[in-house]
Amino acid sequence: MISAALHALEGGFKIMKGSSRLLLVGMLVFVFPLLFVWVTQSFFTTAYNNIDTAEKQRVNILHTSLAQVIQYADNYNSVINNLARTYLADNADITEIRLVAIEEDTVRVVYSLEEDLVGTYVESQELYRTLPALGGENSAILPAVIDGVRTWQVFRSVTRDDQQFVIFTEHQFGVIDSVMAARHQQSYLGLTGIFLFLIALAYWLNRQTHWEKQHHKLVEQLHERDMFSNMIAHEFRTPLTAIKGYASFLEESNDISTEEKRYASNIHVSAQRLVVLVNDFLEVARLQSGKMKIELADVDLREVLTQVTEDLQQLAQGKSLSLVYEPPVQPQMIRTDKARMIQVLTNIVSNAVKYTPDGMVELVSVHSGREVVIKVKDTGTGISAEDQKKLFAPFMRVGGVDQTTATGTGLGMWITKQLVTLLHGRIGVESIEGVGTHVVITFKV
Repeated sequence: MISAALHALEGGFKIMKGSSRLLLVGMLVFVFPLLFVWVTQSFFTTAYNNIDTAEKQRVNILHTSLAQVIQYADNYNSVINNLARTYLADNADITEIRLVAIEEDTVRVVYSLEEDLVGTYVESQELYRTLPALGGENSAILPAVIDGVRTWQVFRSVTRDDQQFVIFTEHQFGVIDSVMAARHQQSYLGLTGIFLFLIALAYWLNRQTHWEKQHHKLVEQLHERDMFSNMIAHEFRTPLTAIKGYASFLEESNDISTEEKRYASNIHVSAQRLVVLVNDFLEVARLQSGKMKIELADVDLREVLTQVTEDLQQLAQGKSLSLVYEPPVQPQMIRTDKARMIQVLTNIVSNAVKYTPDGMVELVSVHSGREVVIKVKDTGTGISAEDQKKLFAPFMRVGGVDQTTATGTGLGMWITKQLVTLLHGRIGVESIEGVGTHVVITFKV
């Protein structure tokens, strides 16, 4: 049992040594409460000592004033009675004031708050005969506990006309002791609350440390996964390039039959699709890892749109579509990455051509205040309001394209949106199902 506890403590110390935050909280959990207890106890000790000193001084003042009355007042009984009433009104701890005369064989009560005792004789005379002498010039205090309450019984001897008197008072400090006990309890309740808070803080920091380690571990795993994906994608390119080359060679060969050329053509198309897929995966990896390089320069947007239109003109003509762009007269200069802008527009326009069965695709660029707006308009199938919300999500193909002959990975529009964001632009879509779609890109000038 003891060895297990020691082993657990050793393990806890090792964990705390490994984390400066836990070590700090551990010190707070143990050192701070001990320091608080020590300070609190010192405070209460000082407070009790001060209270004791003040009470003794007050009792001595009371006895001194009564002694002066007895020694010098003509009608001291009346004066003592008035003084006693005054003291009782101002001091709740006084429970008895008594004056006794020491005679040869007896001790007689001369004055008492209990009037029935006046003129009676005290049975226990020893305290009145011996204790006053112990006090000397001051009062003699006899501490006691009566009915669970801290009590002082105080005696002082005084002489008048060769007659010895003893002043006796009784003080009960239950009220002040109750107040101090309540303060003591409140202090330790506060300490308990602070202690529980520190334990909760230690637990929270421990959880944070745990999650921080898990986060670092996950980041490392994701980094390794990205490196692996990039490596695989790069490695795929080499055999795919070879497959495409051999497929093209077989398509152009005169040594094989028409059927075999058809097989070679299918191989070539499939290899091309794989190349597109690998390129998309590489783009995604670069975007997610933050390694996508953006080189900003002043670019005339008319040149970019003209180049994209010319590059995709053959694709549009293959579907008997009109691909139109009318450049404005004035230059449209924006600061952007020309290569990435061409990539964005090529993806959007090729999608428009791919999903437009007949009609036209038109590119428009206009200035609107301090912004330039590019629109790619088509007369295709359109996109429903529900599908428009998912258009830029990864691996999503909307508008029922899964049931068409159009192929794709579902990553193109997601990559496009990420690139537009990197170029400090905005992209959106306006579409009516069955009528057509407008893809709108906005850049600040």
